[in-house]
Amino acid sequence: MGGFPKEGLWLRSRQERSPVSERDQAETDLANRGAQLLGLLTERRGRLAAQIRRALAERREESQMRDAPGSHGWGAAPEGNISLAMVAQQQQQLAQIDTAIQRHQAGTYGRCVGCGDEIPLPRLQALPFAQRCAGCQEEWEAEKR
Repeated sequence: MGGFPKEGLWLRSRQERSPVSERDQAETDLANRGAQLLGLLTERRGRLAAQIRRALAERREESQMRDAPGSHGWGAAPEGNISLAMVAQQQQQLAQIDTAIQRHQAGTYGRCVGCGDEIPLPRLQALPFAQRCAGCQEEWEAEKR
């Protein structure tokens, strides 16, 4: 009987390791999901910040052209109001993403603030700053009305 364990000991040893490896796998999966979602948040944040910078630069440029000598001073063009409204909306999304990143750092990102369940990955991929699962979001919006 060389250095091999008896069959019963081998099975028991493997069975004892199985729950640990399942727990390790679950922790790894959770860490991978968290890293993927943090990457999504930071990528979306960078894209939004660039869009805001571009829109504000265009707005400044338009303003300077209107104020230039010889222009007819359109002043309050409706297009300007629309672009400012879009920038305001983008800034709000940027703030929501920053809050989501803070929740990620605190270890609460991806959990519904209503029921505490895990928010499904497809929802977070579509709306990375979601704080609630779809069901709790619907209830919350109905209560606000």
